[in-house]
Amino acid sequence: MTIVKWPAWPNFGEDESRAVQRVVASNQLFADREVRSFEQQFAKYVGVDFALGLGNATQGLHLALAALGVGSGDEVIVTPYSWISSASCVLMQNAIPIFCDIEIKSLGLCIADVERKISTRTKAIILVHMFGYPARVREFVALAEQYGIPLIEDASHAHGATVDGHKAGSFGRISVFSLHQRKAISVGDGGVLCTNSQPIYEHVRRLRSFGHEELSYNYRMTEFAGALGQVGLGKLDDHNAVRKMNALSLAALLDGSKYFSVRLENPSESGVYYAVLIDVISEIKNLDQKLEHLNQLGIPVRKTWGLLHLHPHFNPAKTPARGLPWLASDYDGAMREIKYANVSLPIATYCCPDRVLELYVHPPAGLREMEFAVASLNSITSD
Repeated sequence: MTIVKWPAWPNFGEDESRAVQRVVASNQLFADREVRSFEQQFAKYVGVDFALGLGNATQGLHLALAALGVGSGDEVIVTPYSWISSASCVLMQNAIPIFCDIEIKSLGLCIADVERKISTRTKAIILVHMFGYPARVREFVALAEQYGIPLIEDASHAHGATVDGHKAGSFGRISVFSLHQRKAISVGDGGVLCTNSQPIYEHVRRLRSFGHEELSYNYRMTEFAGALGQVGLGKLDDHNAVRKMNALSLAALLDGSKYFSVRLENPSESGVYYAVLIDVISEIKNLDQKLEHLNQLGIPVRKTWGLLHLHPHFNPAKTPARGLPWLASDYDGAMREIKYANVSLPIATYCCPDRVLELYVHPPAGLREMEFAVASLNSITSD
């Protein structure tokens, strides 16, 4: 098998260099015109009224909860299958995460389990679009409206994804995007919060700069991030087209495999394949060791995350100095009498950790790299 060198992501060039040099020449590194320009462009792209640049998406999730008034004794519905920030942000507001199961099709939250776990204490639902595959967002919008609960979209992986022609991040009361090094728009580290609500926009704008009457934070975006974000946004649709082509190539190359099946977008959706998800449909012995071998060949494939309800943040060996909100004397909700590690989440448990792989297919990777990846994956199926 011929070894193919997998291209790095991000792969910055002259456009990004000029953007950074423009910032340096301005002598203005703190959030100013570059950030404002990026915010305006990003809001227009997503199809929302307001966008606010931040230091990262974790800050965005924290500010979303703060702006919605989530606090002590409140519950927030979250997924166990995501990056830690999707749930740890709830602890930042001294509130209680309520983990709900996921569904097989989108790997997003299971709407039936969410509805079962809504209580009088529920103050928000955080819905994650996993790996650029849209969740069942329209159904969650209807559920949120039925119960009067704000919906927060974590669209950290979903820049440019659509449902019925509308961009991910335009459905919820608030949405958050990541601009981390590995994301589709990469600025090193950064985030964006979007909303159609002017009161929420004004509130978050105050919260992201510390020193206001209400407790606020130093969560602002730099001019470098704003400048790089504009370049990345201008290339996003073309890059997403390459990712989609790579996903389709993988699906065709693995069609009929006894071991692997590529997940593609659902009807009426347009996924952006921040990573292509590959289901492991037959047992592969010594999978961890074999994936490590593929990594040594340069192929960016790995298992997806472990389950968040098992994370030490929610099962600490000792109580942290800030305390644990679910043990507060005035809390009598669902997590009062049960440990997070004992929460029953059968679908999430079934999917993790050995049944779903992620493969990064960022440009300029193309058919040659996809063929190499498939040949390499096929090579690990034998004992």
